[in-house]
Amino acid sequence: MEKDVMPKALATYFATVNDMPDTEYKIEILEDGATKKLSVNGVIYEVDYNVGGDTIYSIILNNRSHGVQISGIGDSEYEVKNRGDLFQIRVIDELKKMRMARTQSVVVGRQVITAQMPGVILKIYVKEGDEVKAGDPLCVLVAMKMENEIRSPIDGIIKEIYINEADKMSVGDKMIIVE
Repeated sequence: MEKDVMPKALATYFATVNDMPDTEYKIEILEDGATKKLSVNGVIYEVDYNVGGDTIYSIILNNRSHGVQISGIGDSEYEVKNRGDLFQIRVIDELKKMRMARTQSVVVGRQVITAQMPGVILKIYVKEGDEVKAGDPLCVLVAMKMENEIRSPIDGIIKEIYINEADKMSVGDKMIIVE
């Protein structure tokens, strides 16, 4: 008896959802026909879709229809609206992921945390002099109706805080220094 073998992927992508930065989904396109066969973290799905406008997609997944709005908001970044829920998703291909892994280095020394997108400071979790570990939340920046938790890139001490709650931020504005 022959074992079921997963077909070789035609293309591989990696997706992260902004609300869950430590969760990565591996998406493999297994068959690209009228109905697509995808593997998401090893679970196989049959997917069909129709485009109903510039950003509206009717996606049929496991015989259930989903009306989804997908808008590009940056390089490899998408905003996805599904039944009132809003997600920001980053999708990269296998080659880009390998390049990023090679170029990433260990973060050390003084770190100036800046706003990566325009928004408003909702909450600040730290004060000057606080000790933080890499990954600890520093503040919450609300951008495009989504709460983005800004985390410390290193273990260190909060040296300076340039923000207050309700401050409006522009891209590149200094927020916090961790040393």
